[in-house]
Amino acid sequence: MNGKFEFIQWGRAILLTLLSLVVAISIALFIVINISPFFITIPKHLLGLSASELMTDYGNVIKYIQLPTQRTLELRYLPIAPSAVHHFEDVRHLVLLNEAVMVVSLPLLVFGLKKQKQQNQLWRLILPFQMLFILLLFSGFMGITNFDVLFIKFHCLFFSNMDWLFDPRTTPIILLMPENFFTVLFGLWLGFTLIILLLIWGWIKLMLSIFFNKTRT
Repeated sequence: MNGKFEFIQWGRAILLTLLSLVVAISIALFIVINISPFFITIPKHLLGLSASELMTDYGNVIKYIQLPTQRTLELRYLPIAPSAVHHFEDVRHLVLLNEAVMVVSLPLLVFGLKKQKQQNQLWRLILPFQMLFILLLFSGFMGITNFDVLFIKFHCLFFSNMDWLFDPRTTPIILLMPENFFTVLFGLWLGFTLIILLLIWGWIKLMLSIFFNKTRT
C-alpha cells in the first residue's frame, strides 16, 4: 500500500512540475509577444515610411496573431506577399493555442499546488524543480549559443511549408525583425520562464518554511 501511495504522490509531483513548466512557458510567451514592439528594428527610409507608420503595421500583425476576433491580416502601409499572410496565419494558430493553454493550465496549477499543500506533500516538488532548473539552464544556454540552428529547426518542426522564408522585396516588414530580434526575444522568453518558475519555487519554499516553523512550536 505504501509503495502504491509513494508512486502516486511522486507521479503527481512530477506532473505538477511539468504543469508549472507549461504555465511558465505560456505566460512568458504571452509577455514577450506583447513587449516585442520595444525591440524591433526601425530601418531608415523604408519605402519612405515613418517610424510610427511602421509601428502601426507591426502592431496590426501582433493584433492579428493574438486576437481571436481579428480574422484577417491587414497592413496599412507595407505590402505583404500571400505566402507571408499564410505564415502569419499559421503563427496565429500557435499563438491562440498558447493563450488557450495558458488560460486552462494556470487554474489547474493553482488547484494542484493547493492540493499538495493541504496534503503536506509540497516537499516532493523540490527535487523535480531542481532537475527542471538544471535542464532549462542547459537547454537555454545551448539555444542561445546556437540560435540560428534552433530557429531553423523550430520552423521546420512547427510549420509544414517554407512560407516563413520572407522575401524583403515583397514582404518588407521582415526588415523590422532581423535575426538578432528573435535572439533577443528568445532570451527574454527564457528569462521570463525562469522568473515565473522561480516565483512558484519561492512560494513552495515559503509554504514549507511556514509548515516546519509551525511543527516546531
